[in-house]
Amino acid sequence: MRTLALHQWRRNKGTFLGFGAIILIAACMLGSALTLLCTVGPRYTALADELHTADVDIVVPRAAATADVCELINGTAGVGTIEPHAVLLMDAQIHDFRGTDFAIRTMITDADAPRTLNQTRVLATSGDSGDLYIYIAQYTARFGQFAPGDRIELQLAGHDESFRIAGVIEEMEFGNAGSQILAFSAPAARFTQLERAYPQARMTEYAVSVSAGADPRAVRSHIERALADAGVPVAAAIDCDSVRATRTMVSQLIIFILVAFAVLVTVVSLALCTFHIRNIVETDRTDMGVLKALGYTGAMISRAMMAPYLLVCVGATLAGLALSTLATPAIGSLIALQAGFTFHAQADARAWLITIAALAGVTLLFAWIGVRSLRALQPIEAIRGISARSQRHTVRPLNRMPGNVRTAISLQQAAASPSRNLLVGCMAFLMTLIVSFAAVLTYNATVTPDNLYNTLSAETPQVVATPVQGETTEAMQRIRAIPGVQNVIAYTTARVGIDGTQMPAFVSDDFDATRNDIRYEGNHPATAHEIAMGSALADAHPIGSKVTVSHGGTALSYTVVGYIQSVNDGGTVCELTNAGYTRLAPDFAHSPHTLYVYCDGADTARVIRAIESTCGDLVTHTTDMERMRETSQQMYGSIMSAVSLAMLILAIGLTSLVLMMVVRSTIVCERRRFGILKALGYTSGQLMRQIAAALMPATAAGAVLGALVAGMAARPVTDALFATVGVMRSQFDHPALLPIAAALALTAVQGAFALGFATPIRTISPYQLITE
Repeated sequence: MRTLALHQWRRNKGTFLGFGAIILIAACMLGSALTLLCTVGPRYTALADELHTADVDIVVPRAAATADVCELINGTAGVGTIEPHAVLLMDAQIHDFRGTDFAIRTMITDADAPRTLNQTRVLATSGDSGDLYIYIAQYTARFGQFAPGDRIELQLAGHDESFRIAGVIEEMEFGNAGSQILAFSAPAARFTQLERAYPQARMTEYAVSVSAGADPRAVRSHIERALADAGVPVAAAIDCDSVRATRTMVSQLIIFILVAFAVLVTVVSLALCTFHIRNIVETDRTDMGVLKALGYTGAMISRAMMAPYLLVCVGATLAGLALSTLATPAIGSLIALQAGFTFHAQADARAWLITIAALAGVTLLFAWIGVRSLRALQPIEAIRGISARSQRHTVRPLNRMPGNVRTAISLQQAAASPSRNLLVGCMAFLMTLIVSFAAVLTYNATVTPDNLYNTLSAETPQVVATPVQGETTEAMQRIRAIPGVQNVIAYTTARVGIDGTQMPAFVSDDFDATRNDIRYEGNHPATAHEIAMGSALADAHPIGSKVTVSHGGTALSYTVVGYIQSVNDGGTVCELTNAGYTRLAPDFAHSPHTLYVYCDGADTARVIRAIESTCGDLVTHTTDMERMRETSQQMYGSIMSAVSLAMLILAIGLTSLVLMMVVRSTIVCERRRFGILKALGYTSGQLMRQIAAALMPATAAGAVLGALVAGMAARPVTDALFATVGVMRSQFDHPALLPIAAALALTAVQGAFALGFATPIRTISPYQLITE
């Protein structure tokens, strides 16, 4: 049997190498995905444990942080230990954050204060320190493109502050912008200065470690509810599970995509394996019959035929896993950038063992399916050339085929091998789906980049203007009169409490005038008693139900009228009208409302200059949001374009490998017939075109079916993909021409590949066949 296995390897070396190449691709993707799955979570947990990160963090104003509050928190069910820290919490703008102004809440801590919980670790330092220095989190450094020794400008409560970056710290409390808070740490002297300069931002952070077995989310909710009942205002509240989900959502999405495509590639390779083995059984049927007549059993012959596939699979899997050690660190660096913690992906033994076992196991299964017919093979029938397949499938004679002789021969060959047609058709179908999906991603990330950006973000105007108190209406009117300004709306982000959880509240009377409609069900609020809830709150609060909303010491009831999405807030968000929020905070009616200014992106700089020159007495600050949009679109576009390019290369590579093996197998199986046709006067070019034409019906049928399915399933698949990161309503466009173009392009590419791989026909010699 060793001789038979070696014979199969020598005779079909090209086919085995092609099969190995496909398995290598699958092993690389599956190995990378499983490595990330086995290492990202444990690395996150290890860092959180090493830095003693709190399970729950509650921030209250310093004036309200009495001993009673500490006792109240400590008495809540599930609370283990509690540690208070003096902090500063305020809204800020980070200037020149990746080339633009970035608005987010910031927490500044005392770098010299002793801590048991929520510790930090210095990763890089400039070697200098002093009162004007500050430490920044790893996410701010990497994503915002800052380095130790650089100067960072922060606008705190409307005042610009300049710091020199003393170093970059590892912290697991907030991590990235997903928690809506970025952490900074200042030396004690500088921290004291900031406390005196911004007394309204003075807070006490209660770092809570929960008891064994307690749910951090539930404990956080219980604490917030207890504080609300006691009339204690909560400025911020987070738990480790929610922060972790936000920080690792990109890694989960990447793992999902890699596993999906690894499974797809594996299915193609295994279908090809089964097809090739069945072809060998049919081609070498006489030899198999002779072996059985000599005493070899079907099981022995089957093992000899399966052995090369198993060996190639194991070898290709090991090569793919070795290649994954180069690809995984690159993916890991992207995850570390988004998640904001130190992560260096390394090979994982569990991922390797699972990949090898999975691919080897399914290869054995599909190879066994291909050799099953050997068990029923009768030696006498095989030696006589009687085939069960020939009894089941009769080729129609040429005189019953439509068209001229060439057309009749092409149609006869197209119908001669149902298994080949099924393989080629399925491949065309799957590749059309892949290319169509890649085209949709590319179209929405590069041709219409606003679609991708709006899907992953909330409302983003070109300019944000902050008016002087009491001048909101006048500022709106004057800005609206500036040439190039298309619209101005009041759109303020406040904070309220629902179900004991503090969350952002989008406050406006012009939700229908926004460019990015984040509502995915129901309506926006229209009256002072209506509210739209975020997706994370939808299950607990059906449309039409009542919900209690709190702010400060006030708690009022509102009617739920719709649901909205907010990826950055994890769906924990709501919408209120101006009158609705004024019910909770009466001073809001006389406070300045944030103004969203809309114009063409190219006019943004000119509009900002016009606002500053004509509305200088009405507006205290303007922010260029278009720069942040462009920066984010470039980043998202680069990632999606890279993914789409990889999918296109994958589709073309798989197509070429499958067609190479199908065409070469066809030439081997029908070598004698091609020799006879050559003797009758057919040229090599005619026979090559005949092979390509024989594959066209199955290719075209698969491509058309793939285009139809892609057209119908593109939106549900896209929605399901983005739902994994909290998107409830995708803004993607799905042009009908994209699947059609993908089907036509793939059909043309497959035809060209079929012609190219049919060149061995030129080596067939009628004379040589006669002498054989």
